[in-house]
Amino acid sequence: MLALLAFGATLLQHVPNAALGGVLLFVALRIIRVKQIIAIYRQSLGEFFLAAATAAAIIVLPIEQGVAVGIALSLLHGVWSTTRARLIQFERVPDTTIWWPCNPHLPGERDSDIAVVGLQAPLSFLNAQNFRADVLDVVKRAKPLLLVLEASGMIEIDFTAAQILLDLIRECRTEGVTVAMARLESTRAQDAFARFELYDILPMDHIFHSVDEAVRRLGKPPAT
Repeated sequence: MLALLAFGATLLQHVPNAALGGVLLFVALRIIRVKQIIAIYRQSLGEFFLAAATAAAIIVLPIEQGVAVGIALSLLHGVWSTTRARLIQFERVPDTTIWWPCNPHLPGERDSDIAVVGLQAPLSFLNAQNFRADVLDVVKRAKPLLLVLEASGMIEIDFTAAQILLDLIRECRTEGVTVAMARLESTRAQDAFARFELYDILPMDHIFHSVDEAVRRLGKPPAT
């Protein structure tokens, strides 16, 4: 390996470009997994176009710039995925204490006085306004007495999102809704709660280890 690094560049100067291109094409064909690319195309069109754009950039541009373009596209794809995260409503799995995202194939139980919602993404300036609007829409439509925010997916909360969350809790209280939070498991999110003084408006006695505990403490059990 050291010999290749030391003398490889000099040796390659004597290799015809056509031969070098043939070697690179052979290596590329061995690396590319056609079946996997077809599977990506069928199952995730967005990721397929991301891979195709990255490959095109590496071919057309110098390799360093092509790789940089691929990294930038991946970051943009991650940001776009975060902005698409929307509110999820939960139901209680019958005969259990488990609350699970609503699914037409898994019938669950609800109570008209209780709404359990969550966001399966970091809460940030990218999606906090949509989160607030979606929660208020649930509050105004369902008119619950208790709103439980299932926070297992909120692995992080930034400053802008924290201010929007503060306003949301105040607005819910104005509507006569008790707000609780369950499964705030992320240590970064817990630190954000302390740093942005969210505990001042949502004290520890309204934060629970599970949705079931929040419902038992602050609301009546779901109807059976």
